[in-house]
Amino acid sequence: DADFLAASCTFHCELRFSVIPVDPSNGEETGETPYEEEYPLEDLEISPSDFMAKTTISDFRKSWEDLGTTYEVLEKYALPYKKFADAVSAIIDVLGMQPCDGTGRFRLGIDGVVGGKPHMLHLSGTFLGGHTVLARAQLAVQSDSGGIILKIGVRSDESQISRLLADCIG
Repeated sequence: DADFLAASCTFHCELRFSVIPVDPSNGEETGETPYEEEYPLEDLEISPSDFMAKTTISDFRKSWEDLGTTYEVLEKYALPYKKFADAVSAIIDVLGMQPCDGTGRFRLGIDGVVGGKPHMLHLSGTFLGGHTVLARAQLAVQSDSGGIILKIGVRSDESQISRLLADCIG
């Protein structure tokens, strides 16, 4: 169900149990009244990347063309990062996808950008249910603020999956 898959959520976790006093010498209950205990645990966050498996593909361009544009989603975002490395790492983590063709690495220029040119990041993954997902993310430095601008295209065989992943960024 696409509505279920679209749900990012946080579960508040707590361990609740009953303590039953026992005699350590024989392991038998002592007859004392059991009492309840509660311990808070860390919250569990579920996001769409938890439904994604990183997959390696041999020919990104061919796979990209094979998926076609039927269920492609295109978006543009201003990212809160000043460094390419931070932005690339965040995109990979948020989407839970595998960088392809060495695009997860790049050479930085003196000013911390890729020779002043936009950087293209190719990503691949398999979403829950065996759905192939590909993403092309173009990152560039915004001239006036020095922030990073992201243009991303996501393709899969399901429109809801493409939309869900593109919306993860924003």
